[in-house]
Amino acid sequence: MKEEQKNPVQGPKSKGIFTKKWTFPVMYMGAAALILALIMWYQDSSQLSTGQEDAVPQVSMDQQQEQTEPADLAATQPEAVPVNQTLEWMAWPIQENSNVKVVTKFYDDEAADDVKASAMVQYEDTYYPHTGIDLGSEDGKTAFDVLAAGDGKVTKVEKDPMVGYIFEIEHANGITSIYQSVEDLQVAVNDEVKQGDILAKAGRNLFEKDLGIHLHFEVKENGQSVAPEKFLAQKEEKKAQ
Repeated sequence: MKEEQKNPVQGPKSKGIFTKKWTFPVMYMGAAALILALIMWYQDSSQLSTGQEDAVPQVSMDQQQEQTEPADLAATQPEAVPVNQTLEWMAWPIQENSNVKVVTKFYDDEAADDVKASAMVQYEDTYYPHTGIDLGSEDGKTAFDVLAAGDGKVTKVEKDPMVGYIFEIEHANGITSIYQSVEDLQVAVNDEVKQGDILAKAGRNLFEKDLGIHLHFEVKENGQSVAPEKFLAQKEEKKAQ
């Protein structure tokens, strides 16, 4: 009987675990960690799904913009204007069938040396390239009317001590005609003129005093002096056709 008391029957070991004080707190913390991990996984997957959904329409819009942009620009751009437009309607600024002719030509860098030499204007000891053409009689004594080379608006009228009275007419397509060495002016700034209108009379000036009575006629295209003959010749060729 004493031996049986020394070795009492013991229950399962698992029962002893649940009797420990730290058992339930540890189980609670483990469950809480698992729940927190599931929540974080769910949020990450939701954000990833939302980001992909947002990205798809953005790419589609960019592609659509690239496809439609050329058509939109074409609709808003103004119609292109040829840069080589010329004044086919420009006429000589003198009466037809008159004895007036070109006495000094336009200075052309590409012309022969003798032609360039004849297009230089001497004033005192200096030579200047001629930026237009001079029209006059051979003796420089015959007065003649100065006509408008084309329709336009008078933008400048002044008197220069070297070249005499000057007036300018602004035409279409960036073309301006300039008239120097004139007198008896019949126009003022802002006047609208028509081709062939009498605007003044040829006169004299100090810069080319050796020519006597003459008209200096100049044409500028977009602010640059050009050979007037290229416009005037086109007018004559058109008449001949």
